[in-house]
Amino acid sequence: MDAALEQALNLLLESERAGVLALDQLIADVEQEELKKFLAGSRAMEQRNAEELEALIRDNGGNPSKRVGPFARKVAALESIRDRLNLMSRGQEWAARKTEVALALAPQEGPIHDYLTAMANRHRAEVEWGRAEVIRLMSASS
Repeated sequence: MDAALEQALNLLLESERAGVLALDQLIADVEQEELKKFLAGSRAMEQRNAEELEALIRDNGGNPSKRVGPFARKVAALESIRDRLNLMSRGQEWAARKTEVALALAPQEGPIHDYLTAMANRHRAEVEWGRAEVIRLMSASS
């Protein structure tokens, strides 16, 4: 595996792990059941992405990082649920952009290309759907 691609994939892996931790804390702090369910679905996707990225790196000759990115600490440092949700949304946008960077480094076809294409699409859809859903759920609890 190309070193630049491995580094890009490991950055994504570390970020997905951070997303899982951030969502764990957010779920624990949210009182509204429907919002908890929404966040649990996002957490499951982040966990699945982390597991699949780790396998993708390993299966293609790379070494998966063991680290967790700094994003979880940034989310936890915010006081309000609304601020944390907004940062989570911006984190999805960041992940989509970084996925596209990794995609540009990947071979033009094959499992890495296919996975990153699907991952970028999932993140973009999650950004749009998530914004709408968070606005709806937060408005309902106000």
